[in-house]
Amino acid sequence: MSKTIESVEKTLIANVSSLLSSEVRAKIYIFLRIYPESTVDEIAKGTGIYPSTIRESIFEMYNEEYVIRKKMDRDGLGKKPYLYSAIAPLELVKLISESIKEKLNDLVSVDEKVSGKPVESTLKVAIKIESH
Repeated sequence: MSKTIESVEKTLIANVSSLLSSEVRAKIYIFLRIYPESTVDEIAKGTGIYPSTIRESIFEMYNEEYVIRKKMDRDGLGKKPYLYSAIAPLELVKLISESIKEKLNDLVSVDEKVSGKPVESTLKVAIKIESH
């Protein structure tokens, strides 16, 4: 049986896409939640995305700490490929909410930033994450 994300709901992919800024990144994240410790080639086959596109996006996701990686354990010569896994959804929510909070706080203070003059009351945005 091949590893794919064909059975994943399109609305889930769309929602995750809007949070991760691209459908490619959403498909990578979802694939890695289903199939942790996958190589770039496995991700490419399972998502239908070119390996070069996967490499570019997964490198960004690694730098943003959305995915983790480790070298594959195997004997022999040659480069050992990385095995990628996605961080837990709650951890991703925390990272994304922090980024959104920063952007919202910039928006709240846009008048002050463009005029250079302090505004009478400045609101600060906070995002509370609760688990049930």
